[in-house]
Amino acid sequence: MSPGENRWEPVIGLEIHVQLQTRTKMFCGCELEFGAEPNVHTC
Repeated sequence: MSPGENRWEPVIGLEIHVQLQTRTKMFCGCELEFGAEPNVHTC
């Protein structure tokens, strides 16, 4: 390998978390209540 040659290839990834302000869940008509117990509002 020559002195000016790079051995590394930079790879950049993004992870984005969002919270939608909707009245129902995205893929069904179940109610959505922020802070509710897990598995309460299910189809």
